Amino acid sequence: MRLHESDEWLFRLFNSRIRCRLLDIISVWVTHTGGATFTIGITFAAIVAGLSERRASYLVAGSRALAALASSHLVSHIVKRIVNRPRPMLRLDHIRTFNVPICAYSFPSGHTTASFAVGISYALSFPGYASLWVLWAALVGWSRVYVGVHYPSDVLAGSMVGAVFAFISRLIVPGFA
Repeated sequence: MRLHESDEWLFRLFNSRIRCRLLDIISVWVTHTGGATFTIGITFAAIVAGLSERRASYLVAGSRALAALASSHLVSHIVKRIVNRPRPMLRLDHIRTFNVPICAYSFPSGHTTASFAVGISYALSFPGYASLWVLWAALVGWSRVYVGVHYPSDVLAGSMVGAVFAFISRLIVPGFA
């Protein structure tokens, strides 16, 4: 019960107590960058850049990100159906919601899973930009709570699933010498 209370308290802090018109605009934009269009797009963009410019590092990074994205997505959706956790908007009163697309279940956050799968994959491939990729992934996770569609524990679980699959894809997808 304690964990549930802490989760709800943090949700209300990020969703209702911290509020700002600028954050309202930015968080909706950031949350969309964790969606399929953007995350799949930036993985294929790296692969295409690697093929067309003959840059093996882009091809490897994009291939690893794609493997992490696909496998973490599969696991995330299986867990969503097993856990079957309702979204905050279906359980809590007096929360702020925004017009963002959602599926039926909350745990784990799919957008956060995707952003961490891609972000950590690129952070591992391009260490000079690692902080930017991790910051982006974390902002996607935070935005999911801010816009009222996930609890913080959904985001934490999604970040762990995405990160684990990023590390696994680095081990499995070969690099080029």
